[in-house]
Amino acid sequence: MLSMKTFAYLFKKYRLRAEFETFSAFGDALAEKGYFYEESIFSHWQKGTRVPSNRQLVLCIIEIFKQRDSLKTIDEANALLASVGMGYLTDKEKEKLAFVKQKESPFQVPSEIAYFTGRKELLSKVQKEIKNGKIVILHGSPGVGKTALAIKLGHMLQENFSDGILWYKVDATNIMDILLSIARLFGEDISGIKDVTVRSSIVRTLLTKRKVLFIFDNVSKEDTLHLLLPNTATSGVIFSTRESDILFTERYVSLPVHLFTETEVILLFKKVFDKTYVTKNKKVILAISEKVGNLPLAVNIAAANMKQFMIAPAVYLRQLDESFDLHSLKYEDKDLLQAVNIGYSSLDSQTSSVFASLGIFEGKDFPIAAVAFINKLSVSETEKILVRLLEIAFIERSKSDRYRIHPLLKLFAREQIKANSVYLRAAAFYEQILNNAQEKKSYKTVLQDTENIVAIFKKCYEFGYWDQIITLWNPLEEFLSDTNEVKQLRSLTQTIDTAPNITKLQKVLIIYMPLFLIYVIVLYFTGWRTTDWNYMCNIFVGLPPFIGGFIGIIGSKHWGLFNTNIGKAIFFFSIGLFSWGSGNMIWAYYNFFQNVGVPYPSLADLGYFPAYFFWITGIIFLSRATGARIKLLNNNKKLLFLIIPISILVFSDYYLLFIVKRIFDSDTPIQAFLDFYYPSMDIVILTFAIIIFGLSVNFFRGKYKLSLFAILTGFVVLFIADFTFSYTTTFNIYYNGSIPDVLFTFGQALLTWGTLSFYLTPKKT
Repeated sequence: MLSMKTFAYLFKKYRLRAEFETFSAFGDALAEKGYFYEESIFSHWQKGTRVPSNRQLVLCIIEIFKQRDSLKTIDEANALLASVGMGYLTDKEKEKLAFVKQKESPFQVPSEIAYFTGRKELLSKVQKEIKNGKIVILHGSPGVGKTALAIKLGHMLQENFSDGILWYKVDATNIMDILLSIARLFGEDISGIKDVTVRSSIVRTLLTKRKVLFIFDNVSKEDTLHLLLPNTATSGVIFSTRESDILFTERYVSLPVHLFTETEVILLFKKVFDKTYVTKNKKVILAISEKVGNLPLAVNIAAANMKQFMIAPAVYLRQLDESFDLHSLKYEDKDLLQAVNIGYSSLDSQTSSVFASLGIFEGKDFPIAAVAFINKLSVSETEKILVRLLEIAFIERSKSDRYRIHPLLKLFAREQIKANSVYLRAAAFYEQILNNAQEKKSYKTVLQDTENIVAIFKKCYEFGYWDQIITLWNPLEEFLSDTNEVKQLRSLTQTIDTAPNITKLQKVLIIYMPLFLIYVIVLYFTGWRTTDWNYMCNIFVGLPPFIGGFIGIIGSKHWGLFNTNIGKAIFFFSIGLFSWGSGNMIWAYYNFFQNVGVPYPSLADLGYFPAYFFWITGIIFLSRATGARIKLLNNNKKLLFLIIPISILVFSDYYLLFIVKRIFDSDTPIQAFLDFYYPSMDIVILTFAIIIFGLSVNFFRGKYKLSLFAILTGFVVLFIADFTFSYTTTFNIYYNGSIPDVLFTFGQALLTWGTLSFYLTPKKT
């Protein structure tokens, strides 16, 4: 049983849902169906003081609402009929209104443009050519209304194409994906076919005897358009383009879309205002239209602004004369977006900020959720602001919970962005969306934002926001690969060099280490223990971290230094190396100038001691930069990572302090503390490193996997070196150039080698 609602309630509900913002706009739609009424009648309907008494009139109203997707089901249609005491739809009426057919046939055309005006001759011409089997090419300047005209045609021709009307923005989608989409709509999966010609052939076969209208928006002559053409006269094709020289060999007609005529300008203002208002201000209205170049978009915005902000025509014309010029956005000698600036300056700060943020979206539309996240607002607050922007024609509705913005307005909005950090918020939003989609193994909600995500990634790359680049790269690359977005993936990989490579500095270090090993072997077999050659060894031990750390500090600037987490990570790794290398240089000073063979403890520890804190800090910042989190591991692995290092720490310290040290009670408290400190810090670092590096190795396709493994191995070797050093100094068997020095050198060399990989960012030149 249908719940009874009044006709007044239902009429207002479906009229607003159909985006008839005025009774005049609704009256025009009704007039196209052959019914002519004064606007006062519609006012009575909405107030509930009158109701229509003609069943055919009510059926016509249902048809209008259904065509604009505001009334979608048989139950809704029956409720409207019942509200005026006319019962329910008959079977014949259901068939005529094609409720069942609508569910079976795809209809991808965006919602109709509010205040669509004029173009009657062009609309009639296109319909005639389509019925005659011609390919229609609509061409004209940006903003002249080609897309709006195509949308209107899609709705008008819906009944003529029983198998659906398909809409594609060719400039935002590649030909392969369009063919794939068409095939899937008609039950065929051709994702495994990589040859575009074969795909086109299969799609043409699928379209045989089908009645489908294809609308391809924003095409260019560089596109292989012939591959999109069906080979049957039962289907129709409409192209919109800025280029007037797109030609086909046969059965096509090229129709120019011109600027508004004076008649069309007057009709538009009558829809927005009323006949009396237009008659009174006709001369000024035409002057305003002339000022903005008679461009349909600009005239529409001017009318909407004047109504929304109650600006008198003469005042608005004066503001146009005084408004600043957007030199980059001109059509011939007309400053087309002066009207936009007037409307923008009338917005409150929050609304203008939200509007400016819309300039970051490169796709055909954008979701409310993204706008809310970027501007740190709730979805409901964002919805109210977007509705306000919709009222002044700054944006348009696209699909459920999505809006679109005209390319010219998008450029204007982009110029109003005051802080580039808006791209950081957008990157964080889409990173979450991609990760959630990949966890659910479904990209259904992400596909329509492909162009938006790629464009935002490139902007982060342009501004050097490396933290966002690193965390967004892997999920974005996986998404583009999984969805066969070959063109976008190729564009993405052209920005980042993901190939592992070894720098010149790393090659020098690779040569250095064998030479050092030969040097130590010579010391061992010659029996030298306290010579200057032994002391010279400490300089060789400290050189790699000392020089490599200094170079790494400089290199961290390329990654943003303290402005990014990855910059901080590289800086602290490098300062740790430099600090440790400085400690070894101080050790060598004791050897040569103080004649102390084993200065432990000494001022050299002022270099060694803080190095471990720097390395721990670097690991923490690396975890933030790469998005690695311990919570990503399951509980068993967490427990394992805790048990292993604690066990090693307890065993090593017990052996060192209670088995070895009990024989030598003469050690100073400082030496005992340092013997405990260094191995313990090694364990702490090793624990963090294993967890964080394990979660970080695959960023940028594993470009730095070998380097991170070298750093991890370096920490392992340092632990063994510190333990061995404490052991040998306790038994007084340590000498400069012995096993601990070899281990220290190899450990520091591995740390240095890994850190030097990050000297330059992976930008492609």
